[in-house]
Amino acid sequence: MINHFVPKNLKEALTILNKHDCYIMNGGTDLMVQKHVSTGLLPKFDKDVLYINNLKELDYIKKDEEGIHIGASTRYVEIENSPLIPNIYKRVIKEIASPNIRNMATISGNIANASPAGDTLVPLVLNDAEVVLTSANGERKMKVDEFVYGVRKIHREKNELISEIVLKPQELSYFYRKVGSRKAESITKVSFLGGVKIENKVIKDFRVSFGSVAIKTVRNREIENKYIGRNINELDINEVINDYAPLVTPITDQRSNKEYRHKVAMNLLKKFVMDIKEGGINE
Repeated sequence: MINHFVPKNLKEALTILNKHDCYIMNGGTDLMVQKHVSTGLLPKFDKDVLYINNLKELDYIKKDEEGIHIGASTRYVEIENSPLIPNIYKRVIKEIASPNIRNMATISGNIANASPAGDTLVPLVLNDAEVVLTSANGERKMKVDEFVYGVRKIHREKNELISEIVLKPQELSYFYRKVGSRKAESITKVSFLGGVKIENKVIKDFRVSFGSVAIKTVRNREIENKYIGRNINELDINEVINDYAPLVTPITDQRSNKEYRHKVAMNLLKKFVMDIKEGGINE
């Protein structure tokens, strides 16, 4: 028998998780698709379900010296409209699915779903965002980049839930592109985000992340550090491409083939570097 739990508060939710192995249902826009059977039939769950979308304790956006805190039940539409949220996240969210989905979906669900095509993972990883995991035993914190370690694989214990995401605002100029089959409501074929900070033609910060081209979002800090301190005139486009090309290992699926994905990813990286060499990113 599958149990469905609707807790009244966070404490009750954590008590339930201590006793039951549950799917955690928030907006449900990913989980309901995963458990879909066929038209007209109810989704098929193979274990208990805990619903947390009604928990007001997890619905907030606030800012302090540590960063910008987003409660796990905060909807995309709230994030998109908040004056506290950096523009790069708003831009990414605007290209996610439809308004109906954004009125239900959450950034915590996008992280927990751990899909290589997860749109918000690209800026979260690039900007060193963190997840807060809460259980009846307390809290712990991890970088999103470490929390997600493979396709549908996350470092969450059975008695934990994601209670909060902490954004770490960066002083960067961004270049973002999402490639899909159509403008709206398309699953990402390739996504790219480059971030750079330049002072007097010297690169002070350099970051790159790719989505939908490997088992998780691609970012390599060793490569990034290689280019920090260089004059923009010393940037060699071919050198950058050669550094990143081996890390981009896409698959062929119903949306696209691996050769196309790799070529697009490298073209976007090339455009990012060319823009830097020509005087910076103006987006």
